Amino acid sequence: MGTIRDRGLVKWQAALIMPEHKAVNKKIGEVDYFLNKKPILDEYLVEEFENNIHYAMEFHLTIRFTLHNEGNPQELRGYCVYIHPFTKELRIQKKDSSFVKIRFDEVISVIVED
Repeated sequence: MGTIRDRGLVKWQAALIMPEHKAVNKKIGEVDYFLNKKPILDEYLVEEFENNIHYAMEFHLTIRFTLHNEGNPQELRGYCVYIHPFTKELRIQKKDSSFVKIRFDEVISVIVED
């Protein structure tokens, strides 16, 4: 009688790997070292951001926000016209009179300009 040959883990592996599959597997495994991680903000710095935003809203001053956008810092300038108290969303009016909504947890820095 013949013997049964067990191939072990080989029988469960794919017989053909397409270049697209190989690229996705490589992308999952590699780490992008050029993306910046979001800094951890302490409560005093967050309170300072809130005070600066309220001061700029009271005197209608321009604010320069630096936002964390998927690892790349993004700068936004404009006037803060509304803060939603529950969702902590800011409504920013830019120089061209368009509005942008940003979440407060995306903010890295707040600078009030004269």
